[in-house]
Amino acid sequence: MGSHEEGQRRGREVHVVVVPCPTQGHINPLLQFAKHLTHRGLNVTLPTILTNSNPTHLALHTSLTIQHVSLLPYQGTEPENPLAFWDRRQASIRLHLTELLTRRESSGDSVDCIVYDSMMPWVLDVAKKFGVLGASFFTQSSAVNAIYYNVYKGWLNVPLQEKSVLLEGQLPVLQPSDLSTFVSESSKYQAVLSFLTDQFKNLDVADWILVNTFDSLEPKEAEWMRRQLPFMSIGPMLPSVYLDGGLPNDRDYGVSLFDESDMDSTMKWLDTKDKSSVIYVSFGSLTEAKEQQMEEVAWGLKLSNRCFLWVVRESEIHKLPPSFIDETSEKGLVVNWCPQLEVLAHDSVGCFVTHCGWNSTLEALSLGVSLVAMALWSDQPTNAKYLEDVWKVGKRVRVEENGICTRERIAESINEVMEGENSKEIRRNLNGWRQSAKEAMDQGGSSNTNINDFVQQLLRKTQLSY
Repeated sequence: MGSHEEGQRRGREVHVVVVPCPTQGHINPLLQFAKHLTHRGLNVTLPTILTNSNPTHLALHTSLTIQHVSLLPYQGTEPENPLAFWDRRQASIRLHLTELLTRRESSGDSVDCIVYDSMMPWVLDVAKKFGVLGASFFTQSSAVNAIYYNVYKGWLNVPLQEKSVLLEGQLPVLQPSDLSTFVSESSKYQAVLSFLTDQFKNLDVADWILVNTFDSLEPKEAEWMRRQLPFMSIGPMLPSVYLDGGLPNDRDYGVSLFDESDMDSTMKWLDTKDKSSVIYVSFGSLTEAKEQQMEEVAWGLKLSNRCFLWVVRESEIHKLPPSFIDETSEKGLVVNWCPQLEVLAHDSVGCFVTHCGWNSTLEALSLGVSLVAMALWSDQPTNAKYLEDVWKVGKRVRVEENGICTRERIAESINEVMEGENSKEIRRNLNGWRQSAKEAMDQGGSSNTNINDFVQQLLRKTQLSY
């Protein structure tokens, strides 16, 4: 695989449109998959809403085009709520996609397939309207997919009544606190839960269903999902240099929605630190912690008495204690953004305090960094459950009755994964999962084989329909 000719369809390149949700955590894996398709000779367009004036910071493949989707103007008179903003972004993408498909069809050079984020199932309806093949791409783990699918099928009733839950899907026994907050607090999040279960509503007409995981990480969960629907594991979708090296010069994702001006100074700071001595702290691009929680994290880091690198978005910097940065300047560095993959791969980093988003979890597993999980919402509690009790690669910070993780528990968890009695076992487990992730993406690995199968099936189907 990988030759230009294999991506041809009767004299022209097969054209795939990859449509991510316009948030960093969803753009990254779908963009990475797009790079795998171009490497196999396909022509790929990725439309998304960009907020950074200079979003690309590497030379992307010449067969991969990133299109900026113009955000439709807000028409309301009252402040726009998050749900309305989400609807406006989807409407913007729908308009752009429809115009793209119409334009290509009129030129006689039609789009052959649309790979779309499962969070936007309406894209499949648009694809089928134009007679285009459709592939749904799930950015969550197989375990989380299984939980939402149980809710979708009515096998898990919400609001929850039981103190523990044993689900269809070969999952371990779960407490309500191990489930997505949209399930455990379904009365509060009815609209969001409905939106998430809608991921499955039209998959019977999808041509492929892809998921960003690898089978050896979630063997029972992946097998159970395949018995329900034809899921194909194609992950972990990380830049190739951190895995098998199969994509030349692939060192980072390629699109960032954030200002990267602090990158060089951050890496130079890490270069001055001892091996495995630094705590890296980041709660993702969307998660917003309460001010009280930010204060507890701050003083927990100080209490640990270790060096730390903490990513705090500019919009949240006011939540830090007023004296914190000055009091910890000898050991700590607070930045608005950093190149997370480069940081996790740096020898000085010994622990990752994370919200446990799926991308961050996969990155840490693939790069062999122990985790301290501070799950806040969405699928994060399930990911935290798995990293502590199933994969055994870190520690989950327990939440108090007021919903806050205390500074004492944070410091205790950090010290436990870095030097505690289980730290050696954690490092051994991480080495195993790191090797498994590489093998999944290696030539002949299960995930790499699934990507090859997807491309070969696409070529056969487009030949037949040409």
